[in-house]
Amino acid sequence: MELGESNYSLISSPYDSFMRKHLQHYGYFTGRSEIVKKYGFVPSKSQLISSSSDSDSSYGDDEPTKYKGKPFVPDRRLPIRQNRVSYNLRGQNDDNSFEPRWPIEIEVLTESRIKHINAPPKCPELFYKPTPSHTPFVRSFDENNGRVVFNYSPETCGYFMRSRIGGNRDGCRQAGVIIRNSEDTTVLFESRFESGNLMKAVQVGEYEYELYLRYDLYTKRNTQWFYFRLQNIRANKRYRFTIVNFFKPTSLYNNGMKPLMYSVSDADDKGIGWRRWGEEIVYYKNNLTAPDNPSSNMYSLTWTCKFPNDNDTYYFAHCYPYTYSDLQDYLNEIQNDRVKSEYCKQKVLCRTLAGNFVYMLTITSPTSNPLNMCTSPEQQVKKGVVVTARVHPGETNASWMMKGLLDFLLNDSEDAKLLRDNFIFKIVPMLNPDGVIVGNYRCSLSGRDLNRNYKTILKDAYPSIWHTREMIKRFMSETELILYCDFHGHSRKQNVFVYGCENKHLPNERLKERIFPAMLSKNDPAKFAYYSCKFKVQKNKEGTGRIVMWAMGILNSYTLEATFCGSTQRDRAGHQFNTRDLESIGYHFLDSLLDYCDPDHTKRDRLLNELEDNLRRSIQMKLLSRGINATSVDDIDIDQWSSDDDSSDDGGSDSSIDDGLPKHLEIIAAAKVRLKKTRKKRSNTKASKDSKRKEEIDKDNAEKNKPVGLPLSKSRNIRFPTIDIYMLGSFPFFFKDLLETNILTTDNNDSTDQVDDTAKTAATTLVNRGTDTNDSSRHDVSSETTARSSRWPALAKTNNSINRLTPTDEKAQRSQYTFTTIYGRGGLDII
Repeated sequence: MELGESNYSLISSPYDSFMRKHLQHYGYFTGRSEIVKKYGFVPSKSQLISSSSDSDSSYGDDEPTKYKGKPFVPDRRLPIRQNRVSYNLRGQNDDNSFEPRWPIEIEVLTESRIKHINAPPKCPELFYKPTPSHTPFVRSFDENNGRVVFNYSPETCGYFMRSRIGGNRDGCRQAGVIIRNSEDTTVLFESRFESGNLMKAVQVGEYEYELYLRYDLYTKRNTQWFYFRLQNIRANKRYRFTIVNFFKPTSLYNNGMKPLMYSVSDADDKGIGWRRWGEEIVYYKNNLTAPDNPSSNMYSLTWTCKFPNDNDTYYFAHCYPYTYSDLQDYLNEIQNDRVKSEYCKQKVLCRTLAGNFVYMLTITSPTSNPLNMCTSPEQQVKKGVVVTARVHPGETNASWMMKGLLDFLLNDSEDAKLLRDNFIFKIVPMLNPDGVIVGNYRCSLSGRDLNRNYKTILKDAYPSIWHTREMIKRFMSETELILYCDFHGHSRKQNVFVYGCENKHLPNERLKERIFPAMLSKNDPAKFAYYSCKFKVQKNKEGTGRIVMWAMGILNSYTLEATFCGSTQRDRAGHQFNTRDLESIGYHFLDSLLDYCDPDHTKRDRLLNELEDNLRRSIQMKLLSRGINATSVDDIDIDQWSSDDDSSDDGGSDSSIDDGLPKHLEIIAAAKVRLKKTRKKRSNTKASKDSKRKEEIDKDNAEKNKPVGLPLSKSRNIRFPTIDIYMLGSFPFFFKDLLETNILTTDNNDSTDQVDDTAKTAATTLVNRGTDTNDSSRHDVSSETTARSSRWPALAKTNNSINRLTPTDEKAQRSQYTFTTIYGRGGLDII
């Protein structure tokens, strides 16, 4: 039987044959164990094809026709568990499952995919020397200032809903202006392609444009990464571009960094790739305010430049682009290589929110037992290493470092073979494919920073982080994991450096976490700056990958940071990094790993002693600065030292704090908080409503009992005339009713002040109405005497003795007596 063919006679039992077909139908049976049992190894894709092409199929006539004349390749449909080896990579399938998936709100150009050549310049690109230059005032905040030539701001519902290949079903609308004739000099902008980021362009001069970057999807922050296309450019004309909505107060653009420019014509004709470009580069505070904080200003980046060619297509970018499709092409090349695919096994770790693949590579030398790579005695000796990258999508330099690491690890050099023989590498080259695809700088489609959520239990919200952490847990249970490193880019500091985790509570492990960074600085002194390394474990960074892995027991847990700009070290001082420099960092990383794990510990011990001496000198300098005399460096106890002043909070890649739940859960939680009330809150609400209702009733009653009339000023000079209660017939009817009503409503315990107030109010009302006999408000009292006498017996003239008065009459007379006692019968003198 030829290699690649399957002999069904190996399974003699009808039940086994039935179960094999059943499991194969659902994707659980791949035939791999039979191939290994027969040949002792797993052949590559090319071996299967070549062997099957030279022989006839051994399948019986009763087998499905889809297997006839084809190599035995595992089914790609894996509902529960992925194959350790995936043969069906991009370029070998007719379906489009490997195409990038976009949120349905995003418009994507239907033109062919953008590809750039990787051709670093032969000559070093030096830092730009900042000079006093023009810092233009933002004019486009007013709609009357400038002309919008490109405007693309996707309308979202506030959080990710679903995705599809190609993004928006309606395609791309016309987001830019249309060139009417050849004399029109308007620049045509575009960013609706993979990793592109430009929201709006406003023309404020013939060759001057103000640009607005799109925020990370479902957020109102994180504008740092830019990548856009320009067309209809005039050669040798000086253009000015100003990006006006940055958030960070400082930038490497003020320290010599230049934007990157790419010319399609120069790439095709001259083989020139990305190059640093621009003059009069300034990063400064502008007059715009932040959308989420009106008290904070935005920042601008402005530069001028001249373009070399007419009728050319140009691109500007913050750093060298490396897209999700670029990664898939690179992995496909590895899988198609017969040699590399032997020791590099690719697997889909999980899918992202949008359904894109998160790849994981396992790299080590082949063994006699490939079915269980981590349980054989030979493999138990090997140590584990985990390397990840691109958790922040805008830090493309991390992908170039990862590419350099993979290139070196998969080549045929002796050092590479030694690494594969002694280590098992688990590599996740792109943790945030969704963010890379849509052009985010920091966040995933959850609207959150993935590098603050390694402690998460939200598997569905942060799938790549959750699966990576669980993969590392399983890996640690199988082998000794000696190093974890996450590759990043840094926007405010130069050179290459690491953030680590000090072991100050473990005296035996003191300073050992600093040995590997020190070796890296020795092996690459032109780019790596050990003095920039920080090892403090900060509370607001507890969700980062390095701290979570350190807490899981990995001593050497790091974040490797590479600047967006360049080096200030040795002979490379003043040189900006290119892709070749970034790739070399991956090589030096592995070279330092070999030194660190050398069986001869002489180099490690020497570096540890050097670190202890340097630490003692540093402590001595601190003591002297505080006025404390340290007699000898050797007398200093380094166990009492802590790196409390050694902070990694410098506003770069590792700078943001945990910002809460994913956007969709945050919105749902906010809605539930508004609707849900505890029993205590419901009781308090009911009591509050009852109290408020009682207050309203009391207020209404007070209004009803309030006497009619205007209050008088409380002057001691006011004298009221004597009012005889039997003389009320000469008063207007309304005054008598008012006084009578107030007298009758006063109980036996009413005080003199109440009678006083009643009299004052009645008198005031009388004065306001006047005593004019022609006043329509006056009534004929005589015609109403009988009715009043029946209603108010106290006011009617009667010959009944006091002893025979009713209680109401007694009450009225007591009130009249009190009134007369206070004011007398001299009359009311109204002032």
